[in-house]
Amino acid sequence: MSQLAKASFVVAFFAMAVAACGSSGTPSTSPAASTSSGVAKASPPTPSPSLSPAPTATPSPACTGSELNAVMGAGNAAAGGEQAMTVVLADQSSKPCLLSGDLPAQLLDSSGNELNTSWSSTANGQAWLAPDRVTLDPWWPQAGEATLVVRWHTGDIQPGQCSGAAPQVGEVRFTAPGGGSVIANLGLESGVAPCKGVIVLGPITQATAPQAYLTPTAGAEAAAGEEFPLATGVSSYQVKSGNQAAYVMYSVQYVSSGCGGTTYLWQDAAGWHVLDSVCVQNGGYNPLIGEPISIFGAGSGCAEVYASPGHGSSPIACLSWSEAGLGTTYTVDQGPTYVAETDPTSQVQDGTIWWHLQAIGWVSQDFLVGT
Repeated sequence: MSQLAKASFVVAFFAMAVAACGSSGTPSTSPAASTSSGVAKASPPTPSPSLSPAPTATPSPACTGSELNAVMGAGNAAAGGEQAMTVVLADQSSKPCLLSGDLPAQLLDSSGNELNTSWSSTANGQAWLAPDRVTLDPWWPQAGEATLVVRWHTGDIQPGQCSGAAPQVGEVRFTAPGGGSVIANLGLESGVAPCKGVIVLGPITQATAPQAYLTPTAGAEAAAGEEFPLATGVSSYQVKSGNQAAYVMYSVQYVSSGCGGTTYLWQDAAGWHVLDSVCVQNGGYNPLIGEPISIFGAGSGCAEVYASPGHGSSPIACLSWSEAGLGTTYTVDQGPTYVAETDPTSQVQDGTIWWHLQAIGWVSQDFLVGT
């Protein structure tokens, strides 16, 4: 899992004012004017029914930059020296929003300075983004999120040979359709160096449920291979099951060091799906039964606590978050529990994994995974 903290955004919603038209009786239609001896004779006037104002539609709830979060990863190579990387975008606010049209892009270095950029888009596309999506994984986009593929060539003379500069990219800034911008950071093991700063953006695409696996361990093995490509070994899988959800702990060994990896999965009729994976050196950055946990989020705000797992339950508290996880810690005593939900406005899938904090209540996993 890309360990990113993500912030909260607020959007307005799609509404249509429906005009009512009519009167107490059925209005009669005035007959056309008649003529006799070449003289026009108008029919007696008929009272007009009272009309309500014409219907007006409020603007669609376009996602703004302050409401979006993004992560970039899952790269791949194509023929002719072309390379590509997938961007996952989501809505961190408490209400869904619509991401559509183009997302103008600006390449940045690792310090946030602008690099020479020339972008074009192959198509538009759109996606409804479900609310409260704080934790994103570039390798495992979930339903209710959006994906966008960025492509570039390593050279214009031949693959790897560019007649101009090929800037080393650290971040990409996208301008949101509703105003503002969002920055997608590249993973530490990712490399983007487009020849002359030329990139092509694919269409905005609605993400669907990730691939299904027969067992949690099979999903964890696949996630470990994607998340930790530099690992020299992954072993010692331990499965902890919950209610239509599970987490798998394993050892990740690098050349000179290692860490503990954890993959979280949810289950439906198709099988087990990876939600995200983390490699954590210190406790409190990913939920485990019986272990302390912090509340994560960017900027200022709080995570809703519910009486039962799921957004349909009653909120009973709101716990302040910290981007670095330096606030109050809580003990996880129940979970994981998956709740299948559908956002009532966008009609997109909005299910996720929930955890119970001792003597507090149920909190979405999105607020319990930090960097």
